[in-house]
Amino acid sequence: MLYDVALPEMAVGTLTYSSPVEIPEGARVIVSVRKNLHVGFILGPSKESPDPKIKIKPVEAIIDSECVIDSDLWELALYASRVCFCSPGAALSVVLPKALITGENLTAPPEIFKQEKNFQEENFFNPFDSERVNFYLNQLESNERTLILFPAFELAKKFFEELPEKFKSDSILWPVKNLWPSWKLIHEKKFRVVIGAPGGVFAPLSPEKIIIEDEINSSYIIPPVLNLSARSLAGHRAMFLGAKFITGGRLPSLKTFLRAKPEQKFLPERKNIILSDIFYFKTKQESSQGIEGKIPLTLSLIKNTYRELAKDHNVLWILNRKGESSEVFCENCGKPVKCSKCGSSMRSEGGGNFLRCRICGARKNLPEKCDACGSKFFKGRRPGLEALEKIVSRYFKEVQLYNGNFLKTKTRGLILSTQKGLELCGKINLSLIAWLDLDLELWRPEYDTRFKVFKLLWDSYWRGREKNSERKILIQARSSGMKLAKFLVQGWQNFFENELEARREFLMPPYGYMLEVECRDAELREKIIEKFFDTGIFVMDPGEINLPLYINANSLQPVQKILAENFSRELFKKNLLKITVRNE
Repeated sequence: MLYDVALPEMAVGTLTYSSPVEIPEGARVIVSVRKNLHVGFILGPSKESPDPKIKIKPVEAIIDSECVIDSDLWELALYASRVCFCSPGAALSVVLPKALITGENLTAPPEIFKQEKNFQEENFFNPFDSERVNFYLNQLESNERTLILFPAFELAKKFFEELPEKFKSDSILWPVKNLWPSWKLIHEKKFRVVIGAPGGVFAPLSPEKIIIEDEINSSYIIPPVLNLSARSLAGHRAMFLGAKFITGGRLPSLKTFLRAKPEQKFLPERKNIILSDIFYFKTKQESSQGIEGKIPLTLSLIKNTYRELAKDHNVLWILNRKGESSEVFCENCGKPVKCSKCGSSMRSEGGGNFLRCRICGARKNLPEKCDACGSKFFKGRRPGLEALEKIVSRYFKEVQLYNGNFLKTKTRGLILSTQKGLELCGKINLSLIAWLDLDLELWRPEYDTRFKVFKLLWDSYWRGREKNSERKILIQARSSGMKLAKFLVQGWQNFFENELEARREFLMPPYGYMLEVECRDAELREKIIEKFFDTGIFVMDPGEINLPLYINANSLQPVQKILAENFSRELFKKNLLKITVRNE
């Protein structure tokens, strides 16, 4: 018999081997590739007739007499392979621990559980973190095998460490390192509850209940091979098992809203939302010497900041532009300074003493002269946080930048940061969070930009708060930003209905698929656009080689066919072509 074999250890697709005996799907075998022995996984009898001129190698040895892992985990790997445009072997290399891939023995065979229940969906969207934690703890009372996923390992660890003793002895934290010992214990069903970060979706538990906290968090995307959300993988796994699938967070995804219509029980108080229209309100456009562009500071922003600082409170201003200026260009010919590694624009940092690439992070000194015209004079464009610090120091005494660690010992006062500053919520009391120019966030060339910006606004109001606390949100914006900001008062239900109406018209997620195609080779990008256009599939090109192409499709099958017929797997293996699938 001829069998298709997946090889997780090797950067090759599926290969065909012969065997005189029957081998079950999912069993491991030893096969020869280029005179070297490797462990492979049986995918089943070969579906294609081999070329009679090609000699089929035999399987060298059979390691397992049956599928080595639980059926739901095996199905999950095959599903990920189909959806993510990668070989089954590549998917298995992500799903399974390395020890299993290299042939380590398992003392216990996979257990088969009969699921008597049908797939169920449930949700719990509540802006207060403590109430969601209590809800998840109540879910553990059912004595069912439960998988709980958090967007970050630190959050999973915190939840695990604070578990009541009656649950802790039956629970395990999905590890980041030394995975194999824990994997074997979970495989042997020594634990009933697995708590972990996104990678925990691959725990060999055969869960009866799967809980996803903060389901819309972008940290659930699993790179680099799959580039698919662990939330989608968990949902597929729950459907295969007939398990209960519970999503939670401060805000639902559009997919959950469309399917389940969760009820919104909490709205921001109107008095705590301050909308400052840059066009109509009294606004001072502040500039920094040697940098083109201005930063708007409304009178409302200045007054409210003074008021909170006078109460000895903390205030956070958010401007999503790092460094002194976000771009440096030749003052004579206008050519921007590009990164020598990836060709992206570079921002100035350290008071203009050096440049840093916005994409890859490479650092270099300001060139002595322009490589295009020879001019020695350079200028910045679009002032960033460092320029803002110099400007606001004229208004306030205590000002500091936040990039992950406080630069000063004093934590009270005015803090300037990008959206990263939102991680301070809950760590310190922020009585006012101000978005200096919301329109900047809406200029990003992504299909879900409005949703991402609304999520940031929603998080900035609720994150880290308890019921008895208050926080004001001040939003500076123009017309487009004002329209979105008003939804903050109305709530996510109104925003979602508005957003879904626009997406339905263009079959965008959750009504269809959106593929982000990363490719920095100009000729290859043109070929991608041409091949998809020839088959009637439109490709959106933002116009910059460092930004992904976007392909909107209501089905993945035609996309898979075009890729298989025109683009080799080598492009994916060498990271010349990378595709991320979005359907939420």
